[in-house]
Amino acid sequence: MLNKNKLVFASVIGALFIASCSNEMSIESSSDSAGGGKAYAEFMACSAGPDFNAENAMKMIGDWQKLITAESLYGAWGYVPAADTNSTGDTLWWELNWSSKEEADAEWEAWSQNEDGQAWAEEYSNVMVCDGPGRNSFDADYPIAPGTYGSTNESGYFYSEYYGCNYIDGAGRNDAEEFLPGFVNAVGNSDYSDTNYSFGNYFAHKNPNGSHVDANIDFMWANFTDSKDSMDKAASSFEKDVRDEMFPLFSEFASCAEVPDVYHSWTFYNSSAKDFMPDFTKRN
Repeated sequence: MLNKNKLVFASVIGALFIASCSNEMSIESSSDSAGGGKAYAEFMACSAGPDFNAENAMKMIGDWQKLITAESLYGAWGYVPAADTNSTGDTLWWELNWSSKEEADAEWEAWSQNEDGQAWAEEYSNVMVCDGPGRNSFDADYPIAPGTYGSTNESGYFYSEYYGCNYIDGAGRNDAEEFLPGFVNAVGNSDYSDTNYSFGNYFAHKNPNGSHVDANIDFMWANFTDSKDSMDKAASSFEKDVRDEMFPLFSEFASCAEVPDVYHSWTFYNSSAKDFMPDFTKRN
């Protein structure tokens, strides 16, 4: 997914900005991964500080949630590497989903002038720092809403895997989007029950100065489940029922990395459940 460098705040520690936004969105969201629908998505590369642990991170997120005031943020999620083979090493990720790029840019500008937000970022600079100015932009499409194939974890935990993909043979985004309904139907005809499987396509805005390899990829395919075991079950169902039908069609327009980057992931903020607070001590 993104680049390995340990990053510091380039413009007020407000890089962790995500904060000045909030609820009542038209998109469906959930407490374990990006909700079914579409959104403008941003990813920030983050580095763990010397005081990074579950308890301090929960306090940091709890204080951040108190600063949320706007109405353009659908949700926020955090990603911690679940394997040492990830293409971005030990980089952590913070994802934001917004109603639009214009709303997101306006909130970032407001955040840069927010004294309370800067104080919050300074207070938690030993817990985690992120590269806000180097954030990378995508148009996100989530064809299957979380909760379709199982229940969400009360802790906000979910397991995720991301593949970087590129178009081939002159294909483009339209080809990728036209593929999605057939894939959704194929999943529906297989056994993904009790996995809470959902997935997302992230179409890159191509930011050559960003910290993400979106300068080198056309889109990301992401799979989400409620646990590693559930991801293994979903993979088994894919191999059994979905691959032979859908993979040849996918291969006509795109090629993806053979090995995904995998993450332990948590919901940081859910616009449809403003009182939700993640529990980073649990993975269920």
